[in-house]
Amino acid sequence: MSDKPPLEGSAAGNEFEQLRHEKQISLVQEFWLFVTENKKWWLIPILLVMSLVGLLAALASTGAAPFIYTLF
Repeated sequence: MSDKPPLEGSAAGNEFEQLRHEKQISLVQEFWLFVTENKKWWLIPILLVMSLVGLLAALASTGAAPFIYTLF
């Protein structure tokens, strides 16, 4: 792409140019912004439980499996 300035009067072009130079935020930061702005606090426990179950499933296929099975 060329670095030519957009046509004058093109508000969308100016906005895209400004957004291009902004730093990208991570997925965790974007999720935190979503939760705080939309007051969706109930999502946090659900995602924590899902991530713990995923971690448990990932560890079940490693050498830590005998130690995990003794917990249940």
